[in-house]
Amino acid sequence: MKAKWCIAALAMGFAGMAFADVSSVMTVDLQGPGGHSYRRYGNTNAVHAAARAISAIQAAIPDQRQCVVFNFNGGATVNAIASNSSFQVSLVAKDQKSMDELKAKVQKAVKEGVDAENKFRSAKPGDLTRDGVPAAIAVTFK
Repeated sequence: MKAKWCIAALAMGFAGMAFADVSSVMTVDLQGPGGHSYRRYGNTNAVHAAARAISAIQAAIPDQRQCVVFNFNGGATVNAIASNSSFQVSLVAKDQKSMDELKAKVQKAVKEGVDAENKFRSAKPGDLTRDGVPAAIAVTFK
């Protein structure tokens, strides 16, 4: 009897593995000019851009079983405009096609958030701050 139960359990385990979800973790890094809040007031803020991006992700993928944002980092001190921030997005889908769709939604939402911060601060790609560094927030995905 034990042998039959063991074979049945193994078969169920393999069947479960065959229908397992596809998962992935994306890392989102944002980079901006930053600076001291007194001397660089008006510069784009990488933490603000990340917050806008996360809000857009939540609107695009509201199901927390499919998408969870975690490990948010950014900024250096209370009186500085953050020059960098990062967060991770954990995604779960039923198959690779669905995973690709989720990743595209995340990338589009992050772009919307970054574009909103850049627009709010009137920074366009190619613009430079008075220190000669790029004024707009840039984003990379890993």
